[in-house]
Amino acid sequence: MRTDTADVEQLATPPAFQRISFARKFKNNLATTLFGAAFVIAVVPLLWVLWTLLERGLKPVLSSTWWSHSFNGLLPNDFGGGIYHALVGTLLEGLVCLVISVPLGIMVGVYLVEYGRESRFAKVATFMVDILSGLPSIVAGLFIYALWITTFGFTRSGFAVALALLLLMIP
Repeated sequence: MRTDTADVEQLATPPAFQRISFARKFKNNLATTLFGAAFVIAVVPLLWVLWTLLERGLKPVLSSTWWSHSFNGLLPNDFGGGIYHALVGTLLEGLVCLVISVPLGIMVGVYLVEYGRESRFAKVATFMVDILSGLPSIVAGLFIYALWITTFGFTRSGFAVALALLLLMIP
């Protein structure tokens, strides 16, 4: 049994390894330059916004008062306040949503798996869960706004936000 090694010069002669023309090199360099310039034009404003954000916002965020003060008593043109109200509101809305959606979701899930099997109600419930799974958050928010605030006449509140989150959490 004999194995021959191929000649390296013989392998490097296919047309793929021929010289590249000047026009092709020029077009390649021109396209590379244009795409590089477009990248710089796109990135410079983003870096400028990031720098401005850090320059103006880092000091207030690192301040302890920003975390513990709310906007109570501040007029729209006043400087001050903090994130306290937003943190508390987010936690309360999440808690309300959690208290409603977790038991409801568990009950529906147990029903569908253990008792519903092939019933008509189980098929409808499964279909509705599938529909809610693909619901965009903006649609949920607009639905609650149209139903809860516009139709029923309630005021805008954290509870309305919790209802919109509820539509997203149930599936």
